[in-house]
Amino acid sequence: MNLISIYRKIVAFTGMTVMGIIMSCIRYLSFGKGIEFNRVVFAPMFCRFLLFIVGVRVDKNIKVSTESVLYFFNHNSFLDIFIVPLLGLQNTRFIITEDTAKILPLHLCNLGINVLYIPTKGDPQRRLEFFKKVTSDLKEGKYSVICSPEGQHRFKHWIAPFNKGVFHMATESGRPIQNLFFNIPKDANPLESINMKSCRVLVESKDLIFTNDWKVDNLNENIESTRSLFLSYYEQCHGGLDESVV
Repeated sequence: MNLISIYRKIVAFTGMTVMGIIMSCIRYLSFGKGIEFNRVVFAPMFCRFLLFIVGVRVDKNIKVSTESVLYFFNHNSFLDIFIVPLLGLQNTRFIITEDTAKILPLHLCNLGINVLYIPTKGDPQRRLEFFKKVTSDLKEGKYSVICSPEGQHRFKHWIAPFNKGVFHMATESGRPIQNLFFNIPKDANPLESINMKSCRVLVESKDLIFTNDWKVDNLNENIESTRSLFLSYYEQCHGGLDESVV
């Protein structure tokens, strides 16, 4: 491990800790009124700064919805925990596995932007109640959500199989899906490591999928058609799927 790698790891961990402490203070000292400030102003600014000083540039070309939607993104990098808050999506809650609550700096950051912790598959009853509650909130237009249909998985540079839960939410709520593609260069993707490398990342809005006519009976078909879109985004950016990781 060289000095540059050590430097980047220290910056990432220390920066996340500082950001989490500040955002948690903003949230609780404002009695929750500072959450949207954290989402739209502070987190994007701080994450962009952290990535900048370790050599990662993020360009974004995204369409921000004024209505309640589900933002879907491809999830195959440790960088995503900085990229998602950097987007600054208004009134949007990040769905993230509750396993991340064990990482104190990340947990503090998550508290600051009021994420939705999803129970693991090992607790099916609580997981079901979670989906029911978020679906109800989406129907009422309380907020948007941003999540990865790939769910929790081992990071590889590809598009993992999609989970059914978020598609049930989209189907039952009738809210549209806005696909986002995170184009992280393959040779600079740290995957599950904190060892970030210099690179330029592009986040783009892709297809907008309307779900108002979706039926539960067609769930698998809708999952596969949506995943095929992400596979096409991947192929356009990276020239095809690396079969060695499948």
